[in-house]
Amino acid sequence: MFRIRRFLVFFFLIAFLTALLVRLFYLQVLRFHNFSEMASEQHNQVRRIEPRRGTIFDRNMEPLAINLDTPSVYCDPREVRDKERAAELLSRVLNMDSRVLSERLKRDKAFIWVKRKVSVSEEEEVRKLGIKGVYLVNESKRNYSSESMASHVIGFAGIDNEGLEGIELMFDADLRGQPGWRRLLRDARMRTVLYNERESIPPQNGCNLVLTIDSVIQYIVEDELERMVKKYHASGASAIVMDPSTGKILAMANYPDHDLNSYRDTPRELIKNAAISSVYEPGSVFKIVTASAALDEKAVELDDTIHCGNGEYRSGGRILHDYHGYGKLSFLEVIAKSSNIGTVKVAQELGSEKVYEYIRKFGFGEKTGIDLPGEISGLSRPPGIWSRSDITTIPIGQGIAVTPIQLACAVSVISNGGYLMRPYIVDRITSWDGRVLRTFEPLARRRVLSGETCGKMKDIMRNVVTIGTGRRARSRFYDTCGKTGTAQMVNPEGGYYPDKYHATFIGFAPMEEPAISVVVTAHDPHPVYFGGSVAGPTFRKIVERSLQYMGSGTAGVAEKTSVAGRENAVPRS
Repeated sequence: MFRIRRFLVFFFLIAFLTALLVRLFYLQVLRFHNFSEMASEQHNQVRRIEPRRGTIFDRNMEPLAINLDTPSVYCDPREVRDKERAAELLSRVLNMDSRVLSERLKRDKAFIWVKRKVSVSEEEEVRKLGIKGVYLVNESKRNYSSESMASHVIGFAGIDNEGLEGIELMFDADLRGQPGWRRLLRDARMRTVLYNERESIPPQNGCNLVLTIDSVIQYIVEDELERMVKKYHASGASAIVMDPSTGKILAMANYPDHDLNSYRDTPRELIKNAAISSVYEPGSVFKIVTASAALDEKAVELDDTIHCGNGEYRSGGRILHDYHGYGKLSFLEVIAKSSNIGTVKVAQELGSEKVYEYIRKFGFGEKTGIDLPGEISGLSRPPGIWSRSDITTIPIGQGIAVTPIQLACAVSVISNGGYLMRPYIVDRITSWDGRVLRTFEPLARRRVLSGETCGKMKDIMRNVVTIGTGRRARSRFYDTCGKTGTAQMVNPEGGYYPDKYHATFIGFAPMEEPAISVVVTAHDPHPVYFGGSVAGPTFRKIVERSLQYMGSGTAGVAEKTSVAGRENAVPRS
């Protein structure tokens, strides 16, 4: 019996040792690489280092979008003892759902985000709680120093610093940079004890953007746009200031705007850049296309006489009216006084094919190519599908849909001597240390008009503000040229609203050496709704304040003002 027991003990001992050896062989030989990798992962951690997103500057190197170090809250759930209590405390100071926090803290992970990019007060409250396993770390947060200035141009970046709208989206690849990596050595309790810099890769910070936007002119435009909207109770408005000789956008604004630092609370419809992505029938401002075509094709001269039917003209199966009844007018007066009948008669003489040819030459029906996301091409139908009445509507800005940026480019053709310029917002891209990496140059897309035609159109547009419908856009300081437009708003359900209008004014100044082209449009102003009455005065104020700030001389006027400093550059007239 004793021998049997001894044999059994010996047998089990040998079996146990054999099992240990087999297990040891399995772990040390067959699974060596697996456990070696697990150990390496536990003691060697590779941490991603986010690059700093590039800064966005205006043309004078004033920062419009920068990065700030902002605290974020994270935790190691394995270190948190009373998870329910921790979730309850954190929910109070971080204004979060305690159930969501409790679910996160119960995860079997070494790292989870609790709340990213918190406020200073929230940071202080978290520190006071002193919960074991809950930590704070600095992250980079996008900050917009001017809050709502140029909000539709700049756009915004999300919580992970990825561009979501505007310039931030369009140039995200340049602004974002490349992440780096740092290897950390941790002890058995997962505490970092050493940084291995030799095996680390530093991040490459994003590039900076220098825009063509001028913050002062942008402020002027936004200020005057808001005044116009509030005075005439408009539902919205857009304005653009452009350097006609280069295509540089000096200001672009829509009202209402929004605070870029609170983009999550902004309704989607307010984020849309209406200046490039909303279309409307332009009305009589479009007569500059018809007039330019007629003059360029020698179909009419400025002093040619046209009978305007005393306010009524039957053609194409419809009766066309003028707001004021006119008899005989010179062609210059036809456009200056915005006679629909006179313009249509000239268009009929020119022919639908030529009218459409110049519509396309001026860039309508196609994108301008501006370096902003969301631009649309508008609507311009070829003559082959025109109805009988289209020759009486399209030449006066009905039955065609345009964007404000297209109008800015079109009026700049006349002011710069005949060239359609590509508009652009970004002037150059620089490295983090200031080296210029890429520049953007003016681009003339095509020649549209002869210099002679442009000179005649300047005379016409000058008369618009002296004897015509745009007299309220006339400046005491500068020779301004422009054109008014008033168009009924299209009803999405069909037809037009009987009492809703777009009021538009387009123009440039000074007349002889234009420094800026300006487009102003108001949506549904009331009770006054004419382009010359609503948008005209706003055009004048933008021109005067902008040119005084820029230091442009007066052209052909008796009075000259000197400007010293920003306060004098923004008169409140």
